[in-house]
Amino acid sequence: MSTTGQILTREEVSALVEAMQSGDVDTSAADISPSAVQPYSLIANDTTSRGQLAALEMIDDRFSRQLRGSLLTLLRQTAKVTVAPFDVMTFSAYLKTLPSPTNVNIVRFPPLRGYGLVTLEPSIVYGAVDSFFGGRGGGSLELSPLRGFTQTEERIIQLLLDSVFDNLRDAWAPVYALNPEFVSREINPAFAQIGEDRETVIVSRFDLELGSDIRGQLTVMYPFSALKPIRLLLRGRLQAGERDEKLAAKWSDQLQDALSDAELEMIAQLVTLRVPALDLAAIRPGDTLWFKPPPSVKVLVQSSHLFDAEYGTSDGNAAIRIEQVIEPPEDITKLSAASASDHAEESSGAEQRTPAKRKRA
Repeated sequence: MSTTGQILTREEVSALVEAMQSGDVDTSAADISPSAVQPYSLIANDTTSRGQLAALEMIDDRFSRQLRGSLLTLLRQTAKVTVAPFDVMTFSAYLKTLPSPTNVNIVRFPPLRGYGLVTLEPSIVYGAVDSFFGGRGGGSLELSPLRGFTQTEERIIQLLLDSVFDNLRDAWAPVYALNPEFVSREINPAFAQIGEDRETVIVSRFDLELGSDIRGQLTVMYPFSALKPIRLLLRGRLQAGERDEKLAAKWSDQLQDALSDAELEMIAQLVTLRVPALDLAAIRPGDTLWFKPPPSVKVLVQSSHLFDAEYGTSDGNAAIRIEQVIEPPEDITKLSAASASDHAEESSGAEQRTPAKRKRA
């Protein structure tokens, strides 16, 4: 046998083929007992995804405790909220677990991308309406597929959803600044097609009890693709404490030291001229371009206008003196794109380029 890159040499392959044709090598299929074959689900056995979202258990636990207090304030009735371990499944499998009809809310989780779902079973909606208007939350009704929620029920649903959003925002705060937003509402889960059937989703389930008779489930579904950018934050169980604060302060100091060593390009832009294309094509070495000296020189750092300065000389060298600090724009990306577009249309005049550390002010 050859141990270099190729598993079998040509001679070995030829010998194997000849042995198979002559019958020296048995090529019949071996008898396999049906009991020895077991189904394997790539979704159900996806332990990697669950391991990357360990902190979600802490978030769900905090959310359930805060939601219990919010429901007491909203409905003036003690509610029991029990959290179940979150599930990792496909989007189509999740929709099959939802009863129909039910209250399905399509939501966003900015700044994360994608859409998620927050669902409430009808029994919770009816119990909340009864409790909100002074009842005891007893009794239950079944929602017909032909009957939608009334305007009063829709209003109570929105109040419940606002409470869910507020508590989700607080529960996520120690890990990531999540800001849930309502998009639309459906009564049939089949109409909430916000992703591909085989897309992986994360489902947090909460069992709610209002009074002694009303029981139902609240689910919060996150698309796994949306959580990928923050998977490092969700990988471990985060606990706020003095030790974490010290580590955060140390990390902040180290980051600041690393950033202070980064080199930036600084450009002192003396003037920008607009000339016709024909004149630009006619320019030859030795030609003079006349312009009026600007009142101040724009100083660009990484294409962003950060300073206004006065141009001059110092010790026989070209130099600028900073006169004003310009507040950086909120969207550096848009400013850089606009600056690049302007330079594509304009012919730049004299420019003084100097590394940031060597600029003399």
